[in-house]
Amino acid sequence: MDPVIQSYLLTILALSVVFGLAAQFSRFCLVGGLSSMQTARDGRRFAVYLGAMGVAILATLAVQAWTSVDLNQTKTPYRTPDFAWGRYILGGFIFGVGMVLARGCPVRSLVKFTQGNVQALVALIVMALSAYAMTRTELFSVAFAPWVGMLSVNLTHWGIAHQDLASILGGGTLTYRIMAVVIAAGLLFAAWRWLPLRKNWVGWLGAVLIGSVVGLAFGVTGGDLGQAAQAASEMANSPQEGLGTQSFTFSAPMGDVVYFLQHPTHFSDITFGVVAVFGLLLGSLISTAIRREFGLVLPTTVREWSRTIIGSVMVGGGSVLAMGCTVGHGLSGVSTLALGSFVALGAIMVGAWFALRMDNASAHCAAD
Repeated sequence: MDPVIQSYLLTILALSVVFGLAAQFSRFCLVGGLSSMQTARDGRRFAVYLGAMGVAILATLAVQAWTSVDLNQTKTPYRTPDFAWGRYILGGFIFGVGMVLARGCPVRSLVKFTQGNVQALVALIVMALSAYAMTRTELFSVAFAPWVGMLSVNLTHWGIAHQDLASILGGGTLTYRIMAVVIAAGLLFAAWRWLPLRKNWVGWLGAVLIGSVVGLAFGVTGGDLGQAAQAASEMANSPQEGLGTQSFTFSAPMGDVVYFLQHPTHFSDITFGVVAVFGLLLGSLISTAIRREFGLVLPTTVREWSRTIIGSVMVGGGSVLAMGCTVGHGLSGVSTLALGSFVALGAIMVGAWFALRMDNASAHCAAD
């Protein structure tokens, strides 16, 4: 492997380890936060997610201001003028319902696996296979592409070149920066209201670290090191897969992990996503060991196994359909102020909230 590409991947690995550490000790989880709010009116866990989102927006803004990174040309095309509203809404809703059934999104499932949860391991395997089927086989092109493409509008018809909020409003760089600061400030204020800093510094530390590495990842992949890696890849006999300006997402890349495990000697198949998954596992495992939070957990009922498998299929497929997940859209996409990411995140939250309400209703019926 070329030394430049190796340095690039090791840098991504370091950022991923930090993400994993922070996700474990802060209990970072959108569905967990929504569940706590719905059942106990406790917004502290949800506040960690909001805080990470606010920090990610500011970190990404700083990266844009200090580097030449172009977020209009990301590998996941967050700011594309092709506003695929159908994919954002349908895929996001499916993903949201699925992560409730599976007891967690991919990030939370990776963390729970390092803590000894066997159910999370099953969820991860099914999520990965589902994502693999959607990205590496003809499933998407045959079953989804013929009709989902119609649920989209091209913003260039209205003279809008990109779908970030500033471009949609007809503003330039100054408008973008003002909007980023205002939105981030609103998110951080809401998080602080639920999560006062003095008594919840661990949660805030996790939010700051997660949000920061999201912005830094854009800087690494789209900056000098990322450009050097792309140049080195173009000269190689086997070009490196998955290069380009990007940040963290975990659902679809799990399909990349399946593909890489089929060709473990093909180092050119090691993508950003593959490194991110293994790095998060490593970071979470380190945090779990330090905090002594390992404990074997096994599902006890057929119903629990069934909902895990069904939910995991929905998570893997929904994430590919929506082109992102709670991290891919909720942090990385939102940090670019892409309208589609806000829509997808909203659909994910609606789906999760709906599934949680159904869970609570069925629990009450069982109790009656």
